[in-house]
Amino acid sequence: MRKGKVRAILESMIWDARNRREDYRIIFRDRGMPNDVSEVRGDEIEVRSDRIVLRDGREIPHHRIIAIWRGNELLYIVHER
Repeated sequence: MRKGKVRAILESMIWDARNRREDYRIIFRDRGMPNDVSEVRGDEIEVRSDRIVLRDGREIPHHRIIAIWRGNELLYIVHER
């Protein structure tokens, strides 16, 4: 199975020594929050193959990730259909 772009970016965040996890911001759909969107830093999550796990234990599937930023650089944005 081919890796998705979100997974590839998150793996790079973890394994590429040039990257610092705290520089990453992951924006995701979060029902019940203002605008149904939340944001978390890369050093505040555990990365699994098909989801991220927040410190409070909530699991966010990759398909709910809207955007990933590294500093001021946009690495990924979902394009709505």
